[in-house]
Amino acid sequence: MKNLLILFFIGLAVLIPACKDTTTQSVSKLDDIVFPASKISYNRTIQPLFNIGCAVTECHDVASKASLLDLSDYIGLKQRFFDVVLVRDTVKSRLIWYVDGRLISSQWHRPLNSNQVMGFKKWIMEGATDTIK
Repeated sequence: MKNLLILFFIGLAVLIPACKDTTTQSVSKLDDIVFPASKISYNRTIQPLFNIGCAVTECHDVASKASLLDLSDYIGLKQRFFDVVLVRDTVKSRLIWYVDGRLISSQWHRPLNSNQVMGFKKWIMEGATDTIK
């Protein structure tokens, strides 16, 4: 019985940290970011893309917050989440309007590639969370 209890707690210790995805990609160019077909990780794909293309000086970083939107981390996005992302609705999510080029901004430097646009759409359809489900 004691051994089963020990195994249970070891299993629990292994599974609980797996619920939160905290790994990130180390990339330097937008084109280096490739989204998987499903189970989009905010920390591995979306945040690195924001770090390169959006959360920069005079754009959506902590200090500048263009349009009052901070994209330097998920918490900043969540502060304006319902203005920008409609969970499971890629047609009305303004974030998609920007990433696919429908809504042009003077700050948006170039449209994302088709894999990245589809990745953002998939992330929204999967619930737009900061964890992998």
